[in-house]
Amino acid sequence: MDPACIDDETARREYDEVKSRLDEKWEIQEVNKQSYNAQDWKKNNETAKCYDMKSLLMSFGTVTVRDKPGDEGGPQVLVFWNARHQSYQLPKGRRNLHESPADAALRETLEETGVQVKPRYLLSDTRIVLDSPETADDVELVRRNLDNETITSVNRDVVYAMSYDDKKTGAHRHVYFYAAQPARGDGESDAARLSDEDKTNKVRWFGFKEARKRLTMKAERAAVITTQILYERTRDSHNSSSSDPGARNLSDRLLQKWEKDDEVRRLSWAKPLARAVADNEGNAVLLAEAIKKILPDGDQAVERILNSLKHLDSMQGVAEA
Repeated sequence: MDPACIDDETARREYDEVKSRLDEKWEIQEVNKQSYNAQDWKKNNETAKCYDMKSLLMSFGTVTVRDKPGDEGGPQVLVFWNARHQSYQLPKGRRNLHESPADAALRETLEETGVQVKPRYLLSDTRIVLDSPETADDVELVRRNLDNETITSVNRDVVYAMSYDDKKTGAHRHVYFYAAQPARGDGESDAARLSDEDKTNKVRWFGFKEARKRLTMKAERAAVITTQILYERTRDSHNSSSSDPGARNLSDRLLQKWEKDDEVRRLSWAKPLARAVADNEGNAVLLAEAIKKILPDGDQAVERILNSLKHLDSMQGVAEA
C-alpha cells in the first residue's frame, strides 16, 4: 500500500481553507465599479503575465466522481498512481488540435486511467455568462449575483484551475479541471484503453478524504475539495417552491441533452468512413485488419463495426435522396 501524502490534520485544514473561500460573501467595492483610469492601466501592465503559445502549456483534466459508496461510505474519486513520477495524480493532459478543452479533459481521463467518463453538471458560482436568448434550461435555477457579477447555476464550467512551471517543456503550465462521472457501469478501468505511455499507471477509486490525502499536489487536492463541495450542494439542493427536485434533476437533464448531442456529433464523424468503406472494398479490408489489431474481440468486432458503417451509409443515401 502506498503511503498517504498528508496527515488527517493537514487534510482537515486544507478542506476548511477551500470551503472558506467558496463560502465567502463579497461584493465589488463602489470604487472598483468606476471606469479604468491611467493608474489602473499602469497596474494592469505591471502585473500582467504574458505568454506566447510556445511559452504557455494548457492542460485539461477531470475530477471524476462515482456515486458507488467506497470504504468511507460515500462517493469515490478517480486517481492514478504515476509510476514514473512516483505520485498520485488526477488525470489531465494537453488537447489535440481542433479539440475542445472539455472534450480533451474526457479523452485524457480515458487515456490515463482506462475509464471512459462523461460530464457531471454541478451547481456552482461562475463568471461565465448566459447565452442570449436564454433557454428554459439556462434560467431554471440561475441566480444573478449583481453584487459581484457572477451567476449561480447548474453548468459544465471549469471547477478548478492551477498553474505552475513545467519542468519538461520549460513552459508555464495552466491546468483546468472539469467535473465528470463514469460513462457506464461503475467506472472500472479497461487496461486496453490506456495510452502507450500510461500502461504502468495504477488506477484507484478513493473516497473524497482518502483521495485528498493521497494526491501529491496541494492544488489537485484543492480541486478535489472544490468538486466535493459542489457535488454535495448539487445533490442536496431542492426547489421548495415546486415538486421539482432542483439542481440534481436539472443536472441529469442537461447530461441527457449532452449525451444526445454527443451521439449526433459522433455519427457525423463516422459518415466519411462509412462512405469510404462503401465505395471501395479495399478500404473495408484495410479497416478490418486495423480493427483486429486494435480490439480484443477480433472477428466479432469487424462484423459489428462494418455492418454499422454500411447501415449508416444506407441511411445517408436515403437522407440525400
